[in-house]
Amino acid sequence: MGNISSHFKNKRSTIKKIPKFDQIESEQERQEKILSYLSSNDFDSIDRLHMYHFLKRYIFQNNFSSPIEDKLIKGGCKVLDARSGTVENIPLYPQEIKPNNLEFIDADVTNGLSFHDNEFDFTHLENMGLVLTPDQWDFVLSELIITKPGGYIEVSDRRNSNNGEGPILRKVSEAFWATRSKQNVDFKLIYNLDSKFELQPNIGKVHRIEKDLIMGPNGGKSGLVMQDISISFYASELAVKSLSKEIGISEEEYKKRSN
Repeated sequence: MGNISSHFKNKRSTIKKIPKFDQIESEQERQEKILSYLSSNDFDSIDRLHMYHFLKRYIFQNNFSSPIEDKLIKGGCKVLDARSGTVENIPLYPQEIKPNNLEFIDADVTNGLSFHDNEFDFTHLENMGLVLTPDQWDFVLSELIITKPGGYIEVSDRRNSNNGEGPILRKVSEAFWATRSKQNVDFKLIYNLDSKFELQPNIGKVHRIEKDLIMGPNGGKSGLVMQDISISFYASELAVKSLSKEIGISEEEYKKRSN
């Protein structure tokens, strides 16, 4: 997806320091946000993110699909990877063992991106479909003016599909999507996200690449890995607390059914 023009927007004159979440939210607000995203800062959550990353890399045979690799290899290319983790695992990001040209920034994209216009050659968004409302999608896409003309914007996400799920996993999965709907997240929007891109005057051609995956044994090794990721997620403490309530059973009963 190429960004061909940015002259429709006003320039940002300065780069503001992005405040930490614990400076702009109370602890209760922070915990409510964590619960609404059903993510945590334990090592199981980090392992799931790693597994999902390598699974996606295997399926697409690359970390990204945009034709930006040659420019990355040559150097001098500036990249923004938005939602490379979750709001609550910032403390676990490495601060010492990391490339010298890498910086972690704790920020909420729905509050705006405090960078200059035309600053990045490549902007990558990951799994936003799980957390953004339709209005938030419009706002976030409008902020992508930070991508240079001729640069690339890539959105990597998953569709809501029960392909290969058994009856128990399907019921839990449906409960999860129901919780997202109550947060005004339209999980079907990912099917028509192209239309939202096309409404942005600074974004050019939109290309979509899709890969199908059958969850479980019928999907081969990839299907088994995705099944393990899903089961691990649905068995996490936050998921148990939220999804048992959504299904209408006790946490103990939920754990018995999901084992």
